[in-house]
Amino acid sequence: MELMFILGGALLFDLLLGDPRVPYHPVAVIGGSALTLENYARQIMGGTFIAGMLCACIIIGITTLIALALVAAALQISVNLSVAVAAFCVYVTIAPRSLVMHAEAVKRPLLEGNLEGARAKVAMIVSRDTSVLDERGVVRSCVESLGENVVDGVTAALFFASVGWLLWGIPGAAAAACFYRASNTLDATYGYRNERYHYFGTFAARLDDVLNFIPARLTLVAVFLASLIGGFRPFNAVRCAWRDHGKHPSPNSNWGMAAFAGALGVKLGGRTFYHGQWEEYPEWGIEFEPLTVKHIARTQRLVILVTLTFAALCVIGAMIIKAI
Repeated sequence: MELMFILGGALLFDLLLGDPRVPYHPVAVIGGSALTLENYARQIMGGTFIAGMLCACIIIGITTLIALALVAAALQISVNLSVAVAAFCVYVTIAPRSLVMHAEAVKRPLLEGNLEGARAKVAMIVSRDTSVLDERGVVRSCVESLGENVVDGVTAALFFASVGWLLWGIPGAAAAACFYRASNTLDATYGYRNERYHYFGTFAARLDDVLNFIPARLTLVAVFLASLIGGFRPFNAVRCAWRDHGKHPSPNSNWGMAAFAGALGVKLGGRTFYHGQWEEYPEWGIEFEPLTVKHIARTQRLVILVTLTFAALCVIGAMIIKAI
């Protein structure tokens, strides 16, 4: 029951509060602290692998210890308070409402016939050049972003909260979720494939790959069940994810994107405009119908269903493991 209240409370916090844009949001603090620490590390050790690894370990360690301390202090007062604090810690690590709202911001101008406005909004959630996108390209970018980020922004943190609870109860749930969020934030901060971070960012990037390995694949189970519930294409989701998950440089990203493509019955991927030139990428999914703005609304609904389904799977799975 503890885990159910922790995950349920986290989702309720997210529903009520969303992802507020404040300078002292914990994720922003983690990212800012990582950049500050990087500057000091480079002065001493340069842009080496060891420097990047030490920075990552320090940031992740401090974040995890803070979560542990907060819940442990609350536990001295009451179990109920510790559950609430743990739920808040997990809430900080997830962003399902933010995903849905970003998609809404893209969908609204498209419905109004404002392609330029839609391009500007989708540019906030993707790294590609959106200035050349037609309506289909904008929709594709939005759907791909949600399919990829449902792992980083929802299911992985819920998974680690559940694992942490199994290992160490209420404090473990908060600490493990925050451990994951710090690691994922460091990947977003250091994990670039460029000259500056070629060595320095390797540890953060590989750690994020390892941590997302299981959650990315378990997300397919949630997409399958959510598709059954929501009237999508569950078996096509499994087929496309299994067949197309390797058609992406990341070892984990395409499990979500390909599953979403299959569930929606569309094709994603393909030719993409980066840094002033077109680059050819494989396509994934099976096109039962061409992409239109209605698929953004369907993707929003799928994100919500996947979030709820995955949370339920975490609780049920943890209870079974605990009983055994």
